Amino acid sequence: QGLSSEAFYRQALQLFVLEHLLFMSRASSIAILDGGMGHLLRRMGVKIEGPIGSIQRFLGVGNANVQNPSMVSAAHETYLKAGANVVTTNTYACIPAIVGRDKTLETLRAGGFLAREAASNFPGARVAGCLPPLNASYRADLVAPQEELVRDYALIAQAIAEYSDLLLCETMSSGREAAAAVAAAQVTGKPTWVSLCLSEEASGRLHSGETVEEVVEMLELAEGGPVQTVLFNCCQPEAITAALPRLRDALPGGVSIGAYANGFASVKAPGTGDGSEYRFSSPEAYATHCMQWVEMGATVLGGCCGIFPEHISAVSEAVMRGQGKESVRSLGSESVPGRPEERSTALRS
Repeated sequence: QGLSSEAFYRQALQLFVLEHLLFMSRASSIAILDGGMGHLLRRMGVKIEGPIGSIQRFLGVGNANVQNPSMVSAAHETYLKAGANVVTTNTYACIPAIVGRDKTLETLRAGGFLAREAASNFPGARVAGCLPPLNASYRADLVAPQEELVRDYALIAQAIAEYSDLLLCETMSSGREAAAAVAAAQVTGKPTWVSLCLSEEASGRLHSGETVEEVVEMLELAEGGPVQTVLFNCCQPEAITAALPRLRDALPGGVSIGAYANGFASVKAPGTGDGSEYRFSSPEAYATHCMQWVEMGATVLGGCCGIFPEHISAVSEAVMRGQGKESVRSLGSESVPGRPEERSTALRS
């Protein structure tokens, strides 16, 4: 009120430019993971059967690295073309409990090679080497004894690190499981991301019943340490939305946050082959969840089981369109993601 037309338009232009610069700064720093490899491979013809999360469910997916490598390569490339700039090795199922101890190294190395080869055709793309649960997913009660965790995570980390830009300890259902995977990853010297798996209730607890804060404390994270990012994955988007601010506030400075949900109606549902286990028919609906996480400070997005290339494409497009940017009309501190003190510093700089 009281501004001349020229002053009004000058102020509007300044606000637009600031908003654009803030968003582009954020967008350029967002890593976009791929979606669920196993479920894309099922769509392409690999047989998946058994209850969701069970170890028998993905035997064909792990073996595809050696039995049908061209299909695995095509799946990686499909995600990269959809907008992913980080692909995860197709080795979630390459563990002794699924493929057998005698085939673990062969399938791990084949999966690492295929991911590395696919990423090499897309400038700037990175490979995340997967360190998965060593037993059924979502089952904190089945986490292996400590001796087994140490032995098998060391085997997996050393085998997959050769092909990876970073190591991703994912779908961790308990603090003990996460800590063991992170310890093995750190020995390789590779940057490490660790992704926790929340219960379906929006309680901020893992499947083990531990709170996010308790698990963060167990991981003994530090600014400048090998763990660069802590995420949530393979859980309901609503559970992630509820827990992400708590994770952000529990982490030390310099450790980023991220999330990649699954597309299941429920992990408690039986595994069906007709697609009825999925909830996201609209890629844009999933992208809306992801952009909420960006507003909370997430710098890594993507998808897990039941999230397909069309969803990753929608996420990538949403980031580039700026659907996640916050209003800067008031030039308030909430215009910059992160902790309050980081927001203020960013605005001052």
